[in-house]
Amino acid sequence: MVKEQIGSWTIATDRNLSTPLLVSNSCYLALSNFFQNATPQLLAVTAEAQSHPSGLDSLFAQPWIWAAGGLGNIDECPLQVCLAGGTLRDSLVFASACVVPECTAFDLAADDFPARIDLASRQASNTEVINEKADLITGYVSAFERLADINEFLKTGWVCGEYKADWHVGNTLYVFLLCSLMILSCIGTFTKRSVRRRSPDEASSRVQSAIAHIEEKKEETTDHHHNGESTTSKSTTQSQFWAAWDMPAHVRKLCTRRPETACLDGLKFGSIVWVVLGHVVAIQSSTGPGYLNPSKFLPPNGFTTTLGGQLFFSARYAVDTFLCISGYLVVLILKRKLNRTPSISDILSLLAFRILRILPLYAMCLGFWMFVAPHLGSGPFWYQWQFYMEPCDQYWWTNFLFVNNFLPWGRPTTDSCFYHSWYLALDVQLFFLCGPWLVLLYLKSPQMGRRATAVLWCLSVVVTAFLSYTRKWSVNTLDGRASVLFDIEGYAKPHVRCQSYLAGMFVAMMPQLQQNRTNPAIAKTRALLLALFGLATMSLITVTGAYSRRACQFQELPSLSDCGSSWSPLATFLYTAFGRAIWSICIAVVMRLCLERQGGLVGSVLSWSIWTPLAHLSFGVYLIHPMVIFIWKLGDREKMTFRVFSYFMNFTSITVVSFVFSLVAALVVEFPFSALMRPLTERSKRWSGGGGNSPSIEATETVPLKYQSSYGTGRLMEAT
Repeated sequence: MVKEQIGSWTIATDRNLSTPLLVSNSCYLALSNFFQNATPQLLAVTAEAQSHPSGLDSLFAQPWIWAAGGLGNIDECPLQVCLAGGTLRDSLVFASACVVPECTAFDLAADDFPARIDLASRQASNTEVINEKADLITGYVSAFERLADINEFLKTGWVCGEYKADWHVGNTLYVFLLCSLMILSCIGTFTKRSVRRRSPDEASSRVQSAIAHIEEKKEETTDHHHNGESTTSKSTTQSQFWAAWDMPAHVRKLCTRRPETACLDGLKFGSIVWVVLGHVVAIQSSTGPGYLNPSKFLPPNGFTTTLGGQLFFSARYAVDTFLCISGYLVVLILKRKLNRTPSISDILSLLAFRILRILPLYAMCLGFWMFVAPHLGSGPFWYQWQFYMEPCDQYWWTNFLFVNNFLPWGRPTTDSCFYHSWYLALDVQLFFLCGPWLVLLYLKSPQMGRRATAVLWCLSVVVTAFLSYTRKWSVNTLDGRASVLFDIEGYAKPHVRCQSYLAGMFVAMMPQLQQNRTNPAIAKTRALLLALFGLATMSLITVTGAYSRRACQFQELPSLSDCGSSWSPLATFLYTAFGRAIWSICIAVVMRLCLERQGGLVGSVLSWSIWTPLAHLSFGVYLIHPMVIFIWKLGDREKMTFRVFSYFMNFTSITVVSFVFSLVAALVVEFPFSALMRPLTERSKRWSGGGGNSPSIEATETVPLKYQSSYGTGRLMEAT
């Protein structure tokens, strides 16, 4: 039995049944006093506030979709709330109990608790008033007996009391830093605003004064001249520093649209919304109280078996779309920066700039996850924050080294610190492994660069297929051990995910499309429709049986049990091995046609200007939205009823809130630090010969291309 006690909060997890527990004497005496002294009204409220499961018969009747009938009225409990289940990250709470605060989770998990609570009720029965509340006591005690039977069968343990995260010096330092950034943004904004509001006459006077000052300096000695340069440089540096915190200027940059790659804005916005769509349902169904009616959500008869329900599972392809876009933009950026053979130090500097561009916002969000989020709520399910804090206590350093998709080794991605940030580690690793080297090869020989990229893509497909076959992987989420193995060994690993990244790089390396002289409209329409059909097929094909049976337990396999996918092993292998490759090809074709302004209606919709600011915020939304979901759901007091309409209302609310906080983070952290790093970027031009970077994340940097426009702003000339 694993025990843990923090203040008045206790958790007991059944892991070692060879060490039975016994009810403490303080708990037993408190129960006896409660039965003897409680009024009938207090007993009625206490009994009504907790769960009343019917017992094991109900569980056996619906073993895979059992929800125990609810958690009772937790807020009405006048004593202490204890939860049955939910003591592990992969288990859900199935019942609640209202019990005296002297009893801990260890007492309720004790082998003799049902006998001791029955004995305490019997000892109180010799009082005169006991007859008035005999039925209430009997019902109260019998509910605990049924809960004990279910808990012993499920072996999930108990949680009692109110969890409160500890406040340390690190929390104070982080809050101080966050407040300092906000103050700097306010000062910088008002400073620049006061400069803008100066009258033209005053500005002209200052210019004339500056000219006179320069003329005077020309007459001074060389030493005085150098002193003047130092003063001017210091003044300029101060001006640049405060300009970096000018929020209105950042808003204007946020809305700056690049017509030559405007279609990527639509893809980025759609992809981040799809990611949020999948994460909302995943966290709602598996975290906190869970669903009251899982049969309406889970297979074999729930919403996830319908055509629309497949979009929850196929949301994983949205990350591949981001990787494809990232690979494309990396080539464009490096083509500009590596226009001559650089040295090793130049390449290392480029890699360092890559990390520095994403690190400020990443560190801010990671700090918020570790130091602030666990203190923003309360409730009976709030203790589950500890499951997400424990990896950060040991492995926070892996996030700054961008290896958190590998460490802790042999564990699922959800066991890492700030677990959804595996994507950033993967993106940085692919940049290091592929970006500069393939682009350098491409600059020396475009044909060799394309061939090398294609060979690596094919190698990744072969490796993925080999591992899928030998390790029995499955990308279908509910396939038990097969899907767990894929999550541990392949889901966030570069040798599997690099297919989409390399496909994006290949698109950027391809020469400009030539118009088909015989029938150009039909040729491009056919290619686009075929790519869209491929994307739709990969998103929805799982409706054919991948989620037609009950969800497998972690140690079960669909091929050996009546659970998970009803596909044959061959079908599961083909989808796992080649699904991501097909997606990367199709999304690359769509990108290629839209970037060349041959995407028709699809390209026009993806290029709408409304997507531009939202796409620029997608990086922040990706980092922030899980925190919004957890803070919301772990503060619940009852199980949630799944309804499609209610789910989409929750999804819409979470998406909007995530974008709002992403905007704040961009204005206070991302854009200011990018502007502060701009002088370093300018100095790097000595060897790169390229232009400066935008103040947004590197994914917003592009190089204009020549094209003949069918939508957008018309012909653009190639950047010089």
